[in-house]
Amino acid sequence: MQKSALTLLLAFFLSISMLSAQYKEAPNGLAFRWTWNNFQYPLTQKLNRFDYTSGAELTYVRHLGNYLNLAVPLKIGKAELPLNDQGTAIDESMIGSLDALLHLKFFKKDNIVYPYLLAGAGLMTEMDNDWKMHPEFPAGLGVNFRVAPHLYLSAETQYRFNLSENRNQLQHAAGIWFIMGRYDKKEEIADRDGDGVSDKNDECPDQAGPVVLKGCPDSDGDGIADKADDCPMAAGLPTLKGCPDKDGDNIPDHMDRCPDEFGLASAQGCPDSDGDGVIDPEDRCPNTPGPAANFGCPELKPEEKEVLEFAKKAVQFETGSAKLLPESFKVLDEIAGLLRKYPEHKLRISGHTDSIGTFEENQTLSERRAKTCYDYIVSKGIQAKRITHRGFGESKPIADNRFAPGREQNRRVEFEIYVE
Repeated sequence: MQKSALTLLLAFFLSISMLSAQYKEAPNGLAFRWTWNNFQYPLTQKLNRFDYTSGAELTYVRHLGNYLNLAVPLKIGKAELPLNDQGTAIDESMIGSLDALLHLKFFKKDNIVYPYLLAGAGLMTEMDNDWKMHPEFPAGLGVNFRVAPHLYLSAETQYRFNLSENRNQLQHAAGIWFIMGRYDKKEEIADRDGDGVSDKNDECPDQAGPVVLKGCPDSDGDGIADKADDCPMAAGLPTLKGCPDKDGDNIPDHMDRCPDEFGLASAQGCPDSDGDGVIDPEDRCPNTPGPAANFGCPELKPEEKEVLEFAKKAVQFETGSAKLLPESFKVLDEIAGLLRKYPEHKLRISGHTDSIGTFEENQTLSERRAKTCYDYIVSKGIQAKRITHRGFGESKPIADNRFAPGREQNRRVEFEIYVE
């Protein structure tokens, strides 16, 4: 039996020496692992740490390709071998095994972590029982963690199907695996920015960056590489190409005229409270709709404009005086009512005279009459800061002062309600 085992081992090593390598400088590997065997679990279907016995493993690994390895593990250790179907009677013995396994890998050699599936055939020997030998068929999975270019932490779990009665087992292993041979220096050196991403895989080979961003920098730490980030110095959202949006209106701050207020895309990110198409910062009447030509404020209706036009004739004074005649009060009250209706609007009062008298006298009289109208409207509860008044004397006639009808038209007070 010993001779058979030796012959089988030599045959394995001769066959793998003719197989192609994953990369020519390092085709071979060795793994050293501790093993833990459990012959009771296949019988009882219960995991118990006291059912495990330990051992050691030396495995030769040959790389067949990017996704396939051939492994030849040689194992030795203690075992508690069941003597009946219930596992209530055991025989302590030393066991050894030799396998030929195929590893189906899921990543190439440069990955930090790669799992693999394994399956194959082997031979188990009971060393304390006249070297009894049992054919086995292991299947399982493993995972390797790269800690250096040629060094890995390695772990495996196998279920070993045995053709002999009561010899199936659950087996775990953990240890190290290293590749023998010179590491591919070309790939190791070709990293100009030293960020751990090889130049051939680095989308920014001259700027250090994280692996998850394919070697490109992320200055603001928002998870978006600078080259794809419209705001590389301000952390932002992927949906906005890395730009911030403080008010959450889906308009990046640098394009948002109102970055601190939720707004509409059609309004350049600003609110339009009254929906008149004029954004609030430019809207003199943000809560009352009006045309853009009037700064977003409502315009006076035609009949309201007629009140102002009528006032030029209706507001009358005693001759040569700034004292209002009683018939003037009604139209002035209507003007005050318009100012209450349009609280964002202002009033401009302009006094005018005919050319009878001196220029200085007419200038003074026009100013006094404009001031009288101002005082009256303020007395009706309109804020003084909304009204301005000024006299122009005889300087702005609208008719010929040579004739009485013209002079009558020139003696007037004009009222303009406006927004600014």
